[in-house]
Amino acid sequence: MDNKIVYDCRWSDNVDEKFIDDFNLIQDSVFCSTSTREDFKKQFIDNIYGPSVVTVVYIDEVPSAARALWRNDIDGYKAYQPGRTCVLGNCRGMGIFTEMTKCSIALLDENAFIYNFPNNNSFPGYLKMGWHLVKEYRPVFLVRLKNYLKEHPLQMDATYANWWVKDVEGIKYIKRGKHYFIVRQHSKRLFYHIISMVEEDIALLFPKHCAFGLCFYLSERQTFYNKKISSLHVVCKNSDIICIPTWKMDAI
Repeated sequence: MDNKIVYDCRWSDNVDEKFIDDFNLIQDSVFCSTSTREDFKKQFIDNIYGPSVVTVVYIDEVPSAARALWRNDIDGYKAYQPGRTCVLGNCRGMGIFTEMTKCSIALLDENAFIYNFPNNNSFPGYLKMGWHLVKEYRPVFLVRLKNYLKEHPLQMDATYANWWVKDVEGIKYIKRGKHYFIVRQHSKRLFYHIISMVEEDIALLFPKHCAFGLCFYLSERQTFYNKKISSLHVVCKNSDIICIPTWKMDAI
């Protein structure tokens, strides 16, 4: 007997509590997390850019898969980032991932921009689907500010910082000369990953990090010390936007 599969794909401003609970249930089952309605509300309902596309797949009325096209605009372009994608183990191999992706994209405007930051495992799959590689990054130490600014011209703005980043645990700010950066401490002591250069008023939204250390950021440049480090890929379904800030990642 065939399974009854229902794809419930809708805009995030048209969800009810049951939909949110089903979406979170799948997320928590796959990622071993503890999601709340407030988490969903922050990302998808209170989104500063507008509604996202969210999908829950039901197999025989049981929530079994979910994904989102998260509204996350870039430099004035309407843009979406795929994320929160998960399929329960007992229903993989049924073509559900592909079908719910098609269902989600079908709701978007034809000219909507879609981009993502796939890991090394999923990156080849994106290329097979016809996505374009925009950038490939590895960490380099911050030595010359002009090199950083050349590769990262779009700084995080106050609206975005207040909405998405301000309450993220572990993010602090540092000052180097006259410039401010928000950073996260690396697993190695005294190493700090730069998330974005910011204005002073944005930096002060975060705790100050007083410790001395080495700051690194993501760069296209290959050096003798980073060539064996796995790359961060930035891909897009369209090719209109050249600069996609790395601070736009949903898991910043």
